[in-house]
Amino acid sequence: MINMYIDESGSINPFRTRLKRYFVVGIVIPKNKERLKRVYKLFVRKNFQELKEADKYNKMFDDKGNFIELKGSCFTQELKIKFADFFCKNNLFEIRYIILDNNLIESKFVTNKARTFNYLLKLFLINSKKKGYIEDKDIYLHIDERNVKTDSKFSLEDYLNQELVLSMGIIDNAIVEYHDSCQNIFIQIADVFSNLLYSNILTNGKYDKKIKELKEKGYILPTFIFPQNKFIKNTNKIQ
Repeated sequence: MINMYIDESGSINPFRTRLKRYFVVGIVIPKNKERLKRVYKLFVRKNFQELKEADKYNKMFDDKGNFIELKGSCFTQELKIKFADFFCKNNLFEIRYIILDNNLIESKFVTNKARTFNYLLKLFLINSKKKGYIEDKDIYLHIDERNVKTDSKFSLEDYLNQELVLSMGIIDNAIVEYHDSCQNIFIQIADVFSNLLYSNILTNGKYDKKIKELKEKGYILPTFIFPQNKFIKNTNKIQ
């Protein structure tokens, strides 16, 4: 069974502005959970004060200064680079991305964002199976519950099993579980890597060098882009 931990940056929206153009989904696939947990704890301990100083809106620490969770949107540029360097050692995980270009989608994709999110995950999983990035027949998705409306939490698992198991027969079972990110370190790691790519897009390539390095080391696997048949321009900055 393959476990995927999912978080997102940006939003699915109708606003055709540069700052709101892209929706990025970061997916972390652990290879060694226990060692990755130790790396996480060590990173927080070694960078505690720097993380605290970067937390301007009390998202990573509570009012008493107690650590809550890692949030990529709070990281400085230096912290994002340090995070990538610290975690990307010893081949403990892989990273996949989904990118949605809001400028190229039809209005029907914005009217029900939960449905669009589910659809993107389905297309991503189909593509991953076809390309050989997923060989497992059982897929376990772990998603940050704060990004999902309560009434849509129960639809994704049924939807994936109907589409991928019953209709297409490309997997045997899909399980979906929602977590409070502060209780799941792997979703927090996905959050930071999601924000890394999202920030790179917004800044026209500020993190290009680091992202290229992570690709060359085999940490970042090819990105799934939607819509694929329209997305042509500026793909170098994103893929």
